[in-house]
Amino acid sequence: MPLKLHQDELPSINLTSMIDVLFLLIIFFMVGTRFTQDETNVQINLAQIAPDGSMMSAPSNKTVSFSADGTIKYGNQPVSLEQLSAELTEAVRNYPGTTVQLKPDRDVKVQLLLDVHNAVARSKAKIAGLSATSVRMPTTTR
Repeated sequence: MPLKLHQDELPSINLTSMIDVLFLLIIFFMVGTRFTQDETNVQINLAQIAPDGSMMSAPSNKTVSFSADGTIKYGNQPVSLEQLSAELTEAVRNYPGTTVQLKPDRDVKVQLLLDVHNAVARSKAKIAGLSATSVRMPTTTR
């Protein structure tokens, strides 16, 4: 096997095809930029429609509290079961996702709880939960 005594020529990179591709890309972007400028000058009168649905934000949870003596309050106003159902029905008509938080007193009778629950159910409002309104501390005498 013969030994090489001289060094071969270093390989060279032919850049001709890469330069051709770069020129094609430059021409493409120049032409594309021209088209987008023409499109921005076109005046279009878009059709307008009335918004569908409520423009108001969702109301906060409604609160129904009731005590052992039979007093029912919708928010801070005392109401009867019929008034409660009517007001909640109106609230559900205005906003279908209305939710109600029930807050019974700890000594309330089960029948009153069920009556209030049924009044809310008749109005188709969603019941968010049941929570305690007050905690009565025992009084101590000395």
